Amino acid sequence: MRRHRHPAPIAGRRARGVLAALAASALAAGLAAPLTGSAGAAPADPASAAAASGAKVPVPELDYTACRGSLEGLRCARVEVPLDYDRPRGATTALALAKRPADQPEGKIGTLFVNPGGPGGAARDFVRAAAFLLGPIVRARFDIVGIDPRGVGGSTPARCTIAKLPPVPRFAFPYSQQQIRKVLVFNARLRGACDRNGNAILDHMSTADTARDMNLVRRAVGDARLSYYGISYGSYLGASYAAMFPGKVRALIVDAVLDPVAWSTGRGDAARRLPFSYRLGSGLGANKAMHSALRECDRVGKRRCAFAHDSVARWEQLVARLKRGPADLGGGGEFSYADLIGFSLGPMYDGSGYRPLMRNLEMLYRIAFGNRRNGTDATGLREAFQDSVVERAIVGPYAAGSFEPGHRLVSFSPGFQGVACADSVNPKDPRAWVGAAVKDEKRGAGGFGRLWTWISSACAGWPGSSSDAFRGPWRVRTETPLLIVGNTYDPATPISGARALRRLLPGSRLVELQTWGHGAIGQSRCVTERFSAYLVKRSLPDRGATCQPDRVLYPGS
Repeated sequence: MRRHRHPAPIAGRRARGVLAALAASALAAGLAAPLTGSAGAAPADPASAAAASGAKVPVPELDYTACRGSLEGLRCARVEVPLDYDRPRGATTALALAKRPADQPEGKIGTLFVNPGGPGGAARDFVRAAAFLLGPIVRARFDIVGIDPRGVGGSTPARCTIAKLPPVPRFAFPYSQQQIRKVLVFNARLRGACDRNGNAILDHMSTADTARDMNLVRRAVGDARLSYYGISYGSYLGASYAAMFPGKVRALIVDAVLDPVAWSTGRGDAARRLPFSYRLGSGLGANKAMHSALRECDRVGKRRCAFAHDSVARWEQLVARLKRGPADLGGGGEFSYADLIGFSLGPMYDGSGYRPLMRNLEMLYRIAFGNRRNGTDATGLREAFQDSVVERAIVGPYAAGSFEPGHRLVSFSPGFQGVACADSVNPKDPRAWVGAAVKDEKRGAGGFGRLWTWISSACAGWPGSSSDAFRGPWRVRTETPLLIVGNTYDPATPISGARALRRLLPGSRLVELQTWGHGAIGQSRCVTERFSAYLVKRSLPDRGATCQPDRVLYPGS
């Protein structure tokens, strides 16, 4: 494990579309049984965790100035926090914050902290979209603040350097033995770069560290307790805060929820055998979402959904065809099995993406089975494929596009791994991912299981320290019960994660939005009303509450 003896100080729809883009880029940058006594390997006492961010840590002052660039119109600040909370007066690292002030400051309740997920997502970029999607009541009563997590975005970044970049995998997941070897070599080279040439923050990037940061900033803004909204990985940050600081929860919403036990340790001996990305069941959720959307496509018919008529059977035929070999798109382009899965998953993050996805599947089906129309289908599909945000999901967790060539070195930011691999217990053998991906596909996740399982493949032997990670206990009683929200057909965080968290937190409530897409925010007036009532009045919905979306999956033309 790499150690630094003397770490130096380390200096409407459009909004919903922003959220979908943030979530999908987090994917390209990186996602139940009742809890038993074996669910938390190496548990940490919440009281001890809280003490690590307690009175010994100096409370920083926040000096806001006008934001620039893409954040213009917000208020920005930087704050120094302990690099290591076990040494609260030692080296520091910088956090970048952005704030949207409350519309009615005279009636302000406090600060609402927001996080868009990832891990590796920049929370400052989410502030405007969150403010719009949460609605006018919340905007009026809260300052809305996003903190770029340590090592990410505008905060002091995690950074590794390598003399020569290995061949970059350019596929959603490896399928052939040659592709598997390429990914394993790529992972090993970049892990080695972070081991030998990574900066000090890599040893202090766990979600627990970020929760301690958020608790410190909460104190800095003067709030006695935390108000929070987190989606996707942001739900894990919220669950971690609740477990570490249960007495400091004022109102805490988690949306598109990760099962915290599955993320951190798994149940029984799962951590030794199976990667966390398998344990989450994201592949199962994505395959369920796809098949339900295909059935809905048949129900509404061809005028509203281009892939209608025996769509489930035709999807399976397409999968089988591409498993045998790629389809020829003409012009030197090919479309493989992995391309199909990666190409499909991105649009599934937002319910509005299904209709164009089905149109593209119809084109691909005609191409794959030799019934193209004068090259029009192939041209249209090539263009759509080039726009896909997750076609290269394997390279994505290494921040595709953030490799920065220097004169002799290449620098990259491992935001996803720095957090996820520190948080989670995983198999030590890199080849465990090979078997787990096949197992996930065969248990009913299809190709989505392969994609999601391989997302975490760099975690085998990850050099960053996990000594400060929080891995339970998760069963706590918070000052205010949590509001938990999940979509029935979420392709990244299946509803099983929300149900698992609800069982862990006495008094918490689950609202199920009966629709597709990743995250409930901005999809339903019913959900927005429950968010407002909870954040402002701390009013919880009845047990078993459900909501319906404002828009159907395949609207009429």
